[in-house]
Amino acid sequence: MRDASRLSCIRPYMSAFFLFAGGIIGLSIASLTSADADGRYIVFAAPGTSLADTVNLVSDADGRLIQAGRFSNIVIAGSDRPDFAATLRHAGAWFAIAAPARGGCLDPSPRKAVS
Repeated sequence: MRDASRLSCIRPYMSAFFLFAGGIIGLSIASLTSADADGRYIVFAAPGTSLADTVNLVSDADGRLIQAGRFSNIVIAGSDRPDFAATLRHAGAWFAIAAPARGGCLDPSPRKAVS
């Protein structure tokens, strides 16, 4: 009886967890399979990392800053190196995944339509 009560308390969280995990897996697969040859990557440094430290991490991996994000530990970086993502992770980045053509929510400023 006690196990059934624990299961009923956990059940709402299990649904949220599976939805979250499915979304992350789907985004990861989409990012990895749609990697462009242009060498642009979304770089995630450790939470709390300053923008200067994140840019230094990109520079240490022989890359360049393309765009800063809303958070100081997330940037879009680029390089001509074929092993750039692996070099970023070796330099200390938590993740480095292929960036889409548009930054989406990483864009720090709203864009105005040009007529």
